[in-house]
Amino acid sequence: MTGAVLLAASAAWAGDGHNHGAAQRAIVVSPRAEVRLGGQEVVVTYGDGKLLVFLQRYVDGQPTVGAEVSATADFLPLDVQEIAPGIYASEPTELAGGRNEIEIAYTIDGRTETAAIPLTIPGGSAVARAAPTSASAGSVPSLALALAAACIFIAVNAVLMRRVRQA
Repeated sequence: MTGAVLLAASAAWAGDGHNHGAAQRAIVVSPRAEVRLGGQEVVVTYGDGKLLVFLQRYVDGQPTVGAEVSATADFLPLDVQEIAPGIYASEPTELAGGRNEIEIAYTIDGRTETAAIPLTIPGGSAVARAAPTSASAGSVPSLALALAAACIFIAVNAVLMRRVRQA
């Protein structure tokens, strides 16, 4: 048994100049968010100023045709129309950089499902929330500020104690 494992491992070992073909490429659609609602999978993406909703059956990935889909982005309703089987697009809309709450509702055969999906758009508040990585040249170190605060505290207390003793 051990010999078979060693033989298989040595056969899989790649020598110099050997490769296993081109590296696989990943296709990234961003910004994007997805959620499972009932028996459907909903993928929401934002591009070219439009919100796109992809609706498909969860078990086999077949596009859901003829659903009534509505979307609300940050409390603003969007008109969503089916543009291809299982693909629904909004009218042109502008979403702010950072986190946007997208509420998706669909009705299929009289049954309605709803979900709020967070969709993060690059830029905006994400840049503002980034912490500085180093102190600027003109900044005062926090230890110096703490020492200055301690000195002021001691000086004020000394003045107050002197007044109490004199009275």
